[in-house]
Amino acid sequence: MITFVLCLTALLGAAIWMVAYRVGFKEGRLTIPLRLIHALAEHKLGCLGENPDKVALELVRVLALPERESRRLVSSKLRSVAAIEPLSLRSA
Repeated sequence: MITFVLCLTALLGAAIWMVAYRVGFKEGRLTIPLRLIHALAEHKLGCLGENPDKVALELVRVLALPERESRRLVSSKLRSVAAIEPLSLRSA
């Protein structure tokens, strides 16, 4: 009986996922590669020196990322940006 319920739940979940995917695709929603999102966050934090809260909010608002994921991404990029010593033309 439990096996039947699990199989039915899996089939129902797969059907819902397929419908949701197709509806989103028909509306013209495109996915953005994660490496591009990471590069954008790193550029805004490292090169432009923007406020991390502002960057996280912009990722949520413009790219429709979940807020928790956006904050996690920004905090990881802050660590990677802080590890890189900024170079200027005078130090080269």
